[in-house]
Amino acid sequence: MPQDNSDPAGRDEIRESNLTEPGQPFNDQIRELQTEVDALRRENEALRLADTRRRESEEALRRENERINAIFSALDTGQSLIDLDMTIMWVNQKTREFFPENDPIGDTCYRLFEGMDRECEVCAARIARSTGEVAKIEKYIPHRGRWFSIVAQPIKDASGEVVRILESYTDITEQKEGEAKLRAAVEKEHLRATELDAILASIPSAVFIYDAHGAVVRVNDMVRQVIDGTPGPLETVRFKKLWATFGILQPDGMPIPIKATPHYRALHGETVQGEEMMITGLSRGVLWADISAAPIHDAGGAIVGAVAILTDITGRKRGEEVLKRHAEELTRLHSDLKTANREANLYLDILTHDIGNTENVSRLYTDLLLDTLNGEAAGYAENLRRSINRSIEILGNVSTIRRIYRASPELTPIDLEGVITGMIAGFPAGTIHYSGTRYQVLADDLLPVIFNNLIGNAVKHGGPDVEVEIRVDEVDGEVRVSVEDTGRGVPDMDKYAIFRRYEQQKRGVGEGLGLYLVQILVEHYGGRIWADDRVPGRPEEGAAFRFTLQIAQGPG
Repeated sequence: MPQDNSDPAGRDEIRESNLTEPGQPFNDQIRELQTEVDALRRENEALRLADTRRRESEEALRRENERINAIFSALDTGQSLIDLDMTIMWVNQKTREFFPENDPIGDTCYRLFEGMDRECEVCAARIARSTGEVAKIEKYIPHRGRWFSIVAQPIKDASGEVVRILESYTDITEQKEGEAKLRAAVEKEHLRATELDAILASIPSAVFIYDAHGAVVRVNDMVRQVIDGTPGPLETVRFKKLWATFGILQPDGMPIPIKATPHYRALHGETVQGEEMMITGLSRGVLWADISAAPIHDAGGAIVGAVAILTDITGRKRGEEVLKRHAEELTRLHSDLKTANREANLYLDILTHDIGNTENVSRLYTDLLLDTLNGEAAGYAENLRRSINRSIEILGNVSTIRRIYRASPELTPIDLEGVITGMIAGFPAGTIHYSGTRYQVLADDLLPVIFNNLIGNAVKHGGPDVEVEIRVDEVDGEVRVSVEDTGRGVPDMDKYAIFRRYEQQKRGVGEGLGLYLVQILVEHYGGRIWADDRVPGRPEEGAAFRFTLQIAQGPG
């Protein structure tokens, strides 16, 4: 088949018609044809160049897309291009790593992220779509169990309308967990600081906290009261300025080297307890302080600071000084009293001895007079002898009291049976009733004085027909002795005062001294004595004097 080289545009036909026009020169026709060919060549070249530029642009666009995709894939954040109906049109590699279980393309963002069938109430893409502004949110997604930081960037066309949303998201779960731990640690530290504040406020002493370099970093409110005697907080800065002016002295007034101060030693690992020091340079005057200090260690055991507690003992030291002076004065007075007591005892010994001798001589002469006198004169002589005997009795009681106060406090076992029977033997037979005992008690050789006075009082004051009964019982681990008589008894109002008549001076000469002596002896033996009724509630039927003694040995 012959080749068809005709021009589809119809230019060959035009050219043929031009050649067949009569009267037109051939050369002119050739020139016109050449002009058309040249124009065609230029047009074809322009088309070729345009096609080349198009291919180059497409290649550049492809490379740019690859570069952008590479950048998005290299990012540590997920990236997705979302249509206005929330359909995912494109994602980077990180997004696929976030959601490896399915292909995100064509899925909706709310179903992919949250497993929901409708748009989320809190959605960055939704906010960017409606506002045309960048939206940023942090959101916990229960479906994934993760926290995400989401940034939605609206993409607009030439008219400014939002046509797509580029969404970026980062898994911040570890960050949130770290923030939660940090918040818990901060809250715990705040609680510890609050507890420390409460502890510092409750301590009635001045507390200083030092850093590792020895600088004061914290003090409690008591520091100001210790420094200038006024209540209220003291700023640490102000205290630093004041501390430079303090002088710390030993109790003997000698300055303390810095390396010997409690806080310095604590910063070097030593625990200091209760060292007394003087602090000068204060507006309130010299301060006596009891200071303790201890190092503060971190978790690794390194010393990071120290705490020192200063207790104001100025008042105590002043009191000690007063007590010291008083003690010295008491020592002097005691020495003077010992000297005076020795002298008084010497005088009393001489007086007692001389009076005793004189009374014995007086009684001897009285006995001689009674043998030679009759009638009224004999009665006078008998009264004189009774007075002399009474005087001798009083002198004996005084001597006994002196022996009690001068005797050793040490007691020994005494046979109670022997003491009682020995005293009974000195009184008229049949007057005293006693059934015996086998107890031994703690006493000394003055124990018979108790029975002599109690039995003697009962016989003397009970009348000619008086009867006395002595009973010994064990009550509550003690021996209780009762000396009962059938005399006129002791009224209730006198039962306590009867032992105090000698002290109260409600007596005649020598009256009440015997019972006072008895009470002193019983208390000296660790017991107690009291007056009672022989018949309970009926004092007129006789008195009962009861006293207790410590058991040395029970009945064997």
